[in-house]
Amino acid sequence: MTLNSNTSNSEESEAVIVAQEVHKWYSSNKFHVLRGVSMSVNKGEVVVVMGPSGSGKSTFIRTFNALEDYQRGQIIIDGIELSHDLRNIDAIRKEVGMVFQQFNLFPHLSVLKNVTLAPIWVRRWPKKRAEEVAMQLLERVGILEQAHKYPGQLSGGQQQRVAIARALAMQPKIMLFDEPTSALDPEMVREVLDTMRSLAETGMTMVIVTHEVGFAREVADRIVLMDSGVLVEQGHPQEFFQNPQEERTRQFLAQIL
Repeated sequence: MTLNSNTSNSEESEAVIVAQEVHKWYSSNKFHVLRGVSMSVNKGEVVVVMGPSGSGKSTFIRTFNALEDYQRGQIIIDGIELSHDLRNIDAIRKEVGMVFQQFNLFPHLSVLKNVTLAPIWVRRWPKKRAEEVAMQLLERVGILEQAHKYPGQLSGGQQQRVAIARALAMQPKIMLFDEPTSALDPEMVREVLDTMRSLAETGMTMVIVTHEVGFAREVADRIVLMDSGVLVEQGHPQEFFQNPQEERTRQFLAQIL
């Protein structure tokens, strides 16, 4: 839901992500990549962000955990305002998990050690607790039997599921996915989407950048279209795909459906 003066108090109290008039420039202010984007995400909501390449969608969600900075506007994550204060950034990153296009696993560490690394060093968990949680998560994403293998011994789909388990190991309140299936062979896409589908069913708050239309129709509570750094349109999947209100949305859907 785009923020406006009619937003109710109850809706505001449920919002765990609030972005207001967010602007970002690249290359010494020459490229205006985000042009006043406003959006909120409520607790337990699954929001899919779509748009053409270069629309700003990945940049936008990466501002939610300070992987990208922004020059104007306001972002509040679970009640904490995102600023240049490193304490705030650290607090937010503990609550926001992220899965990228590339798996970014440590090749010299086993799957189990990849998943336990952050809980041990950031959460200060005892090794035993971290390993117990990691094994539960690996079972949850369907690769428990791969726990003692190395990333290079796994398929791309399996590696991405390790990356999801690794993000979940920090017990985040919010999960961000930046085109998590774009680097996978087609036959591996389904197993990752099935894992994300199961995660959505648990009530996890999720913001997902993807072009997987079938997945978006089934899982999303809301679809957002971005183009040229602005939020063009948003709505329930059925309304978004069957009755788009904006001409730019109709053009985009004509290319992907």
